[in-house]
Amino acid sequence: MRIRLASLIGAGVMLAASVLVPASPAAAAPSFRVPFPCNQAWSGETRPGHSPAYAIDFNRADDHGMAVKASAPGTVDIVTNLGDTSYGRYVRINHGGGYTTYYAHLSGFNVSVGQAVDYGTTIGYVGNSGGSSGSHLHYEQRLNGGDIQVRFSGNLAYYWGTTSYTRTAGC
Repeated sequence: MRIRLASLIGAGVMLAASVLVPASPAAAAPSFRVPFPCNQAWSGETRPGHSPAYAIDFNRADDHGMAVKASAPGTVDIVTNLGDTSYGRYVRINHGGGYTTYYAHLSGFNVSVGQAVDYGTTIGYVGNSGGSSGSHLHYEQRLNGGDIQVRFSGNLAYYWGTTSYTRTAGC
C-alpha cells in the first residue's frame, strides 16, 4: 500500500510540475531579407509540385552572374557542387535556432565553410548549375531540416504564383 501511495504521489508531483513549469520558448526566426542587393526588383515564383514545396525561384533579365546576398546573419556550413544534378553549386547558411537557408544553381561561390556572414554579404552568383533549366536562384528557408514557407521582414512570401520582390530593408 505504501509503494502504491508513493507512486501516486510521485505521479501527482510530476503532473503538477509539467503544468506549472512552462516549456522553453521556441527560437525566434531571423528577420530574413530578400537575397539580392538593395533596391533591385526580382521576380519570385512559387508553384505546386516544386521541390521542396515552399522554395522560391528568383529571376530577372540578364541575371546570370548577378550577386546573391545572405538573407540573414549566420555561418556558412555547406559550400558544394553536386555537378549536373539537383542543386548544382549551392550554399547553405546556418542562422541558429534550427534555421537554415539554401541558395542553389549558383554559377560561383564567394564564401567558404565556417565563414560568418551578415545581411547583404555576397555569398555567390546566379547561375544555371545542377538540374536547372535556365539561370535563376533557387532559394529556401528551413527549420530543423524541413522546408518552411518563406518570409521576408516577417511577411509571408506569395504562394502560389509569381510576384515581384524588392529588397528595401536595411538599405
